[in-house]
This record gives sequence, C-alpha cells and structure tokens, in this order.
Amino acid sequence: MLELTDVSKSFGDTTVLRGITLALPNGETTVILGPSGSGKSTLLRTMNLLEVPESGRLDINGDSVTFGAQLTRRQISAIRRRSAMVFQGYNLFPHETVLDNVAMPPALNGKADRATARARAVELLESVGMGHRLEEYPDNLSGGQQQRVAIARALAVEPDYLLFDEPTSALDPELEAEVIRVMVDLARERRSLVVVTHNIGFARRVADRIVFLADGGIGFDGAPEDFFASDSERIRRYLNVFDAV
Repeated sequence: MLELTDVSKSFGDTTVLRGITLALPNGETTVILGPSGSGKSTLLRTMNLLEVPESGRLDINGDSVTFGAQLTRRQISAIRRRSAMVFQGYNLFPHETVLDNVAMPPALNGKADRATARARAVELLESVGMGHRLEEYPDNLSGGQQQRVAIARALAVEPDYLLFDEPTSALDPELEAEVIRVMVDLARERRSLVVVTHNIGFARRVADRIVFLADGGIGFDGAPEDFFASDSERIRRYLNVFDAV
C-alpha cells in the first residue's frame, strides 16, 4: 500500500497541494487527472521524494517518512527503493547503450551483480519490444523507443510502484501508441502503476481508479465509471476539453 496522509506542499507563496490524503493498494493502476497547474506532477514526485512536502506523511509497504523534519539519507533511500519514475523526457544516459542503460541501475544499487543485471535487462528489453536494439545509443532511437527503454530501466530495479509522469506527452500519436501498449500490458500484469496523464483514452481503458486534482485538492477519488458519469461541473468542463483531444 502507498499512503499519503494530510500532505501539503508550497512553492513560495503558492500552495500546490492542500492536505492530500490517498491510499493506493498494490496491484492497481491509478490515473491522476486534472487541469494544468493542479498539482498532478508535484503529487507524483512526492511519492519518491523528488519533491518533499512541508507537512504530512508517506508510507509505502512498511517504509514511512513524516514531513516537516529533516529526512535522513537512510529514510530517503528506503522510500526510493520502493518506486521507480518514468519521466516525460526519458532521462536515458546518452553515452551508454540501450542494454547498459537498463542494466546499470540494479547493478549500482546492489540489487544484482553485473551479469545477472545484464541478463535481466535483455529480458525486459525484449518484453517492451526493444530486444533488437541492445547495442544502440539513445540518440539513434525514436522518442517512443527511448520511452520504452526508460520503462524497462524502471522495471529493472524491481519497484513496488511504477510512477509515470506524463510519459507520452512529448510523442506524436503513432509513437504514443507504442508506449501505451507497453503500459497496458503492465496494467494487465497487475503491476502497481500511478500515472499522471492527459490521455483520457488510456484512463478509460486501463485505470482501476481515477484521482482528479483541482486547485491543489482532491476533486474526485474513485472508480473510472463514476468519474466519467460525474455531474460535477468542474469534471465535465475538464472532460469537454481533454476528451475531445
């Protein structure tokens, strides 16, 4: 279980998250929706401490931190081992091959020796359709291919939760479809996914749960069918914009 309790985060005088409380069970796909500036990416980044809130608490499968006090390296490391982030911009190492990009993280953090990490990397790259590009460098790949490598890299550290921050927003529709297919497969495997996106089609197809943020708070938290049938004026206005894209 990933739990956030009464989490608040500000940047200067602007409050981005206001007392957020969520409990996300293992094995579900949670899609976080909301208008631009509503705090979606900030919320996601608090889940692996890329952003540290001023107050509240985070618990992930037995590891926990309370915000407001200085966090120790041990606390940060324990939380970050529980999740892996897939970014909009891929964040691959440009001077390492596809294979090394995926094999390096588990070898560096002590989860596997080099030979085991490389063997597992090959398996993961094959599973995302990139087994034929092992010795390529990121600059030789399309955006969709780079994002699939980034997903394999995230899987390589065996996280409890996979966190996706608008993973397809920089891709054209054809390349976006490549990445969406991989994410759909992960959801069908009952992996624990938390996805920030504006892709309403993905939310309709895959989400077990939708969290809708507005003005730094939770405007909806529940089943997709209830979200899409909601008569909330704020939700209808959002869907009228993004469901047409």
